[in-house]
Amino acid sequence: MSIDRIVSAVDSAAAARISAALTDLAATSVDTPTLSVDGVHFDVPPSAVDAVVALLTHLAAGDSVALGPVAELLTTSQAAEILGVSDTYVRKLADAGKLPIELRGTHRRFRLDDVVAYREQIGRNS
Repeated sequence: MSIDRIVSAVDSAAAARISAALTDLAATSVDTPTLSVDGVHFDVPPSAVDAVVALLTHLAAGDSVALGPVAELLTTSQAAEILGVSDTYVRKLADAGKLPIELRGTHRRFRLDDVVAYREQIGRNS
């Protein structure tokens, strides 16, 4: 996992425009939204809509955002980074059966979906 790009927070006027657009988006019921960048229009695949909306929501809130690819199978360190915990704690979760693993030789690998689901589960329980 690496951070390829950092998008700085936008000014308050841009944040207000993004917030208004997100409000309009929430009021519409379109199966495949269309995005326009520099006059080029394209459909946003359903699997990417949540990511685009999350990005815009953070920018509208005045947050900076880091972007980078994430592999489907994560190392212990990558899983720990996503969960905001130590590598040791992730290994303990795996050993306790609380976080599923796939072994690649002697190395633990964690499915991205499992790590995200666990993060959401602990967020609901806090």
